[in-house]
Amino acid sequence: MMKKWVALLASVLLVVTSVVGCSSSSSDAAQQSQEGSSSGSPKVSISLWTLNTGWSWLKSAVEDFESANPDIDVELTQYEVDPFKETLKVAASSKTLPDMWFTWGGTLGSFYPENGMTMDLTQVAKDNKWSEKFNQTAIDMSTYDGKVSGFPLHLNVLGMWYSKESYQKLNLKAPATFAEFESQLQTLKDSGMTPLAFGSKGGWHTMRLTEQLLEHFGGPELHDKLNRLEASWNDPAVVKTFEKIKEYTDKGYFPMGYSSLDPSEAEMLFYQQSAAIINEGTWFDGTISENGFDPAQFDVFKFPTEQTPARASVFAEMLQINGASDAAKQEAAIKLGEYLTSVETVNKYINDYGSPATLGFTVSEETPHLQPLLDSAEDGGFLITDQALPQEVVQKLFEAQDKVALDEWTPQQAAENMENAVSAYKSKQK
Repeated sequence: MMKKWVALLASVLLVVTSVVGCSSSSSDAAQQSQEGSSSGSPKVSISLWTLNTGWSWLKSAVEDFESANPDIDVELTQYEVDPFKETLKVAASSKTLPDMWFTWGGTLGSFYPENGMTMDLTQVAKDNKWSEKFNQTAIDMSTYDGKVSGFPLHLNVLGMWYSKESYQKLNLKAPATFAEFESQLQTLKDSGMTPLAFGSKGGWHTMRLTEQLLEHFGGPELHDKLNRLEASWNDPAVVKTFEKIKEYTDKGYFPMGYSSLDPSEAEMLFYQQSAAIINEGTWFDGTISENGFDPAQFDVFKFPTEQTPARASVFAEMLQINGASDAAKQEAAIKLGEYLTSVETVNKYINDYGSPATLGFTVSEETPHLQPLLDSAEDGGFLITDQALPQEVVQKLFEAQDKVALDEWTPQQAAENMENAVSAYKSKQK
C-alpha cells in the first residue's frame, strides 16, 4: 500500500535542468567587484549555516555559485551536529539567525515557521515548479500549516551498517529475523567485538535503536500513535523496549561508557572494526569515504522487526530562509537554494551529496548503498523520533534511555516518566 510513497522516494529518472547565471560588462568589472552586478545594484552578502560532517562538497559548490553570481557573497559557517542544534536555539532566542540555515524536518524544523522566523516559500515553490523538481515526500516534510518553509535538500532512509570482513570471519549473513539479529549480537560479543557502535551523548544516536525496538514490540499502528501522542507511553511495548536497552547494556553490546560517548567516537570504533554494527543512513557512503575508508568494504541491512508493513526510519532535511532578512538577501538566498538543489549541482557532487530530495539525479558507483537503502523503504517508513515528537518529549526520551542504562530508572519507571512528560506537554497546549 506504500508503493506510491516508494515511487516518489526512489525516483531517479526525471530530468530537470536548472541554469544559474548572470551577465556582466567587462568595462565595469572593477566597479562590480566593489559595488555588485553590471546593473549597478549593491553587492549582497548572505550568511549560511550548515553541518560540517557529510558536507565536504558544500564549500566548493558555494564557490561555484559565487562565480556564477558575482553580485552575491555567501558567508558559510559549519558546525558539528549537537553544537549546531544549540547554536540555532541561541540564535533563535536572540533573533540572530543567519539569512539561511540547514535544519531537519518534523518538530526540529517546524519550530522556526511556528514562531514566525522563516520566509514562506509556498509561492516560490509554485513559481519554480518544485513538484516537478523535488520528491513530493520531501516537500511534504518541509511544509507546515500548509506553507512551504524550506528548500528540500535530503530525504534519508536509515539502516544497520556492518563490516563485510567482520561478518565473513564469523560466517554471518544479514539477519532476516529479530531472533537472528539478537543471536548475532551475542556471537559478535563472544568474538571480542562490541556488537553495537552507539554513542548516547546527545541522545539521538541510541534513539535510532530505541525507535526500531518500539516498532518491533509495538507494531506500526501503536508506534505512530505514540509519536502523535495519541496512545499512552506507559504501555507494555514501551516497557519491553526499555527492558531491551537495559539488557543490551548489561550484556556489553554497547561500547563501554556509551551513555556519555560522542557518536563520532562510536563511529571511529566502527571503522576500526572493534565495534560491529552502526545505525546510519543514505548519507553514510559519503561519510565513510570522507574518513578514508572504502564503502565497498561495508554493507547494510534493514532492521528485522518482522512487522507488517516492515517500515524503515526516514527523515527529511532542508534549507530555511530568515523571514526577517531584507528582500535583497531573501532573493539571494532563494537563488542559492535553487542552485544547491539543482540536478546539475547534485550530480556534480553526488559522491558526497548524500540522498538528494532532488529528482533526476544519477546514482554514483561510489555510493553503492544508496539505492538499497531507498529500496528498503519499499513498504513505507516512519518519521524518525526526534522529528516526530515534540522536542521537550524528545529530551525526556533521551533522559529515559540514559537512566535505564545507568540503573537509575527501571524500564517501568522510564515508561511512566515518558507518559508524564507527554501529559505535561499536552497540558501546556490547552
